[in-house]
Amino acid sequence: MTRQKVITVNINLGSFPNDKSDVNEMELTMLNRYLEDGYIVADRFSTVSNATGLYVINLTFVLQKDDPR
Repeated sequence: MTRQKVITVNINLGSFPNDKSDVNEMELTMLNRYLEDGYIVADRFSTVSNATGLYVINLTFVLQKDDPR
């Protein structure tokens, strides 16, 4: 049996690319937890807002794990 999980991450970078002070590294702890539990990234999707006043990235990960039951 194959188990799947879907995780969506929303990253708001304010006025990037004009103000790069908002950019910082981040670790996706929930995603890391599932990867450590044996899930793999089966697919991923990303979208970027087209707003002029802010820069928002949405990342969606489809995770998959084979369950030997």
